Amino acid sequence: MFNTLNLPFDPTVLLQLDLLASLLLLVVLWIARKIVVGTIRARTELPPHDQRRLIATSRNVFLFLLLVGLVLIWAPQLRTFALSLTAVAVAIVVATKELILCLSGAVLRATTRAFGIGDWIEVGDNRGEVTDHTLLATTLEEFGTGPHIYTPTGRMIVLPNSMLLTTPVRNQTALREDTYHRFAVTLDPVPALGGKREVVTRIVHRHYEPFRERAARASDLIERRTRSDLPDPTPAIRLRTSDLGKLRVEITLFCPSREAERLESDITWDLLATLRSADPKDADEQAEDKAT
Repeated sequence: MFNTLNLPFDPTVLLQLDLLASLLLLVVLWIARKIVVGTIRARTELPPHDQRRLIATSRNVFLFLLLVGLVLIWAPQLRTFALSLTAVAVAIVVATKELILCLSGAVLRATTRAFGIGDWIEVGDNRGEVTDHTLLATTLEEFGTGPHIYTPTGRMIVLPNSMLLTTPVRNQTALREDTYHRFAVTLDPVPALGGKREVVTRIVHRHYEPFRERAARASDLIERRTRSDLPDPTPAIRLRTSDLGKLRVEITLFCPSREAERLESDITWDLLATLRSADPKDADEQAEDKAT
């Protein structure tokens, strides 16, 4: 290897000189320490504990001198080795970047206790129940979206833990059994608005009445457990218009998660049937249809 470099001298000579210098340094320091230790022990006027202290101090000084001497002797070789080691370390970091990020995400999850197995979480656009987590990945049982937001799809999502470093994690476990369910009913055509607000309120409260007491207890329990303030569990009803000018009834219910879809369906059906039958235009149209 050295012969292919065409150097004007033989590099092996330098290696031999460094080994010789290291051996010479070791011998000189060993002899010097023996002399110093012998001198300390020869001073009989010193108490034994002072002698032990001086001997220990001299040993540490000679070890330090040996270390400094070896570093100075082998400095060129150490510099070359350090550069090679740095290049290898950089290559390893680049090659294992994703692995390191996944391990860092696992450390973040463990230290912050962001979630555990059985929790309902949302990571970016992925939402589901945590079924397993390792040092590299987190496994979710996927939940549906839209009207099936509380229904498992049967699919499993494996998320690399590196996502935990860059994507917000929303833990929805506190609202697992009881949750705020929001939905909207669009009325087309727009009915006559006289007295319709009271009709809508009455329909919503009639369907929600069986869950009112449970909702109040669940809200108080969640506030005590999470030490947070939740919105009033009383149904919220808002009348708004869509971008196309259609009338929308937006309803928010604090209800059992497994009853949310049924409540939405029953209220939507009842609202459409009641408002349509109460609309004078629809009544005239129905009378005309019967006459024809």
